[in-house]
Amino acid sequence: KKRRQQLHRTGKTTFFSLFLVTIFFLLAHVSPVWSTEGKKIDSINIVTPQWEGQTNADGTGLFFEIVQRVYEPLGIKMTYKFVPWKRAQRMVGSKDADAMLCVWREHALEEGQLIPRFPLFVEYTGVVFKKSNIGSWNGLKTLDGKSAVWLRGYDYHTFEHFAPVQFKEWVEVDDYNHAWQLLDKDRYDVYIDALIDLEHHIATKHVDMSSYQLEVLWGENAFVAFAPTEKSKTLMEIYDTRIQKLLKSG
Repeated sequence: KKRRQQLHRTGKTTFFSLFLVTIFFLLAHVSPVWSTEGKKIDSINIVTPQWEGQTNADGTGLFFEIVQRVYEPLGIKMTYKFVPWKRAQRMVGSKDADAMLCVWREHALEEGQLIPRFPLFVEYTGVVFKKSNIGSWNGLKTLDGKSAVWLRGYDYHTFEHFAPVQFKEWVEVDDYNHAWQLLDKDRYDVYIDALIDLEHHIATKHVDMSSYQLEVLWGENAFVAFAPTEKSKTLMEIYDTRIQKLLKSG
């Protein structure tokens, strides 16, 4: 009888411990996230250009899916609005949005945006050109004296990487198709863009690359850039914690 009473007490204790662990686990996953302003955070509002394969219109794409994996398990829904790059910068800087995607550190700091410890992506910059117009490729110095096209707002002419390069002429356009058309018609010598976008366009549009050459210029960490608000500071802390778990999980 004494033995049965001990087993009964042990069983009750074990059951109660498991019950507490279960409740703690559930609360940890459903408890609302609060900012230092004392407001419940239930959304992260993203502004971004639309990049095929990365920020698709239906909410899929590499960058969107990373953001969703970071926040939505905590009950923080991702909302998004597509705007041109410079407008996205203004909206985040003026606190009209929580964050924008794939921003280099120095650009974020210039705009007064907040940057987490860990990057979203390593963004490689590439250049594509007709072999007949360039000849042999000898690195960045090959671009000196050449005419270039890139997407509006990217401002490659201001980059320190291009300090040794004096472009003969450069122009900004609004979409990939226009840039490729200008290149194809020999209006400009080179087209500079994120390597992932160049490769995506080549693959999806089945570009015949027999007359073209694609080269990597450099690689640089790109971040989620946050607005200078208390809400965004909390969102940034969550990002730094959760992104490490995603990396470790594979």
